[in-house]
Amino acid sequence: MKKYLEPEEMAEVKKLDLLTYLSNYEPNELVRRSRNDYVTRTHDSLHMTNGMWMWWSRGIGGKTALDYLIKVYDMPFLDAALMIYQCITEKPPIYKKTYPIQQKNNDFRLPMVCSKPKRMFDYLINERGIDKEIVNYYYLKGFVYECQNDHSVVFVGYDEKGKERFASKRATDDRWKKDVYGSDKHYSFRLVNSCSDVVHVFESPIDLMSFQTLEKQKGRKWNHENYLSLAGAGIIGKDIEGSELPLALENFLMDNKQIKEIVLHLDNDRAGYETSEKIKYHLSGRYDINDEKSNIYKDINDWLKNIHI
Repeated sequence: MKKYLEPEEMAEVKKLDLLTYLSNYEPNELVRRSRNDYVTRTHDSLHMTNGMWMWWSRGIGGKTALDYLIKVYDMPFLDAALMIYQCITEKPPIYKKTYPIQQKNNDFRLPMVCSKPKRMFDYLINERGIDKEIVNYYYLKGFVYECQNDHSVVFVGYDEKGKERFASKRATDDRWKKDVYGSDKHYSFRLVNSCSDVVHVFESPIDLMSFQTLEKQKGRKWNHENYLSLAGAGIIGKDIEGSELPLALENFLMDNKQIKEIVLHLDNDRAGYETSEKIKYHLSGRYDINDEKSNIYKDINDWLKNIHI
């Protein structure tokens, strides 16, 4: 038996993702939960989706089969690599196209910036009631701006390298709202503070900023924790067992392993309620989850505007 691997052999080992490994070499261990979500028969909280895997009950995850054998079964690195290499040489794996097709990076383009964002500031501050300091904070960070063409407000989401990957538009003179073509919902509008173990979850950027306004009005710090917009909410569907976590939250938790507490501030409607239930179903036991949605107002911005009437 081989005692080492050449660099090109190791590269082949590291290329093998967990779902491909299990479907080819341990098919009885693989359980499909929904269209794009799989778990293992041994560990039902170990989910595979979008090319990644996460063992939610233990807070560990990765992408490759090598990561899985090392982190889940405590195999030494070389032993795990040699075992995978033996599998792929004796029976070359069949890679199934089971992951969503990702938009090419060049499909995504931010709308043109308006150099005089008067309508944006007027809409967010005067119509929505958001604190001027908070609007200016996100404007200076490049997280929010006014579109030159239609004067809508543009909310931008960045990846961990600071690259813009998501944008949504909200009309300042109408009720429409939409995501910019090519946006990746894994990277929705958010404010990250790696020193905090708390993340506040909202349906929209306006609700996020409205909550921060309410915190400021109470004399509290408003930007010292993590704040995440899901870019919308959705209903459960056929059953909660086959439901999936919102992509933005799943990706955020994968990138921010320090998180211990999730505070939900979703809308007071069916979509908000069922999204909250999905999050609780998939993550209870791993995180402290507090549901703080209003039972009186439709959403947090409605709450903010009504307390000033």
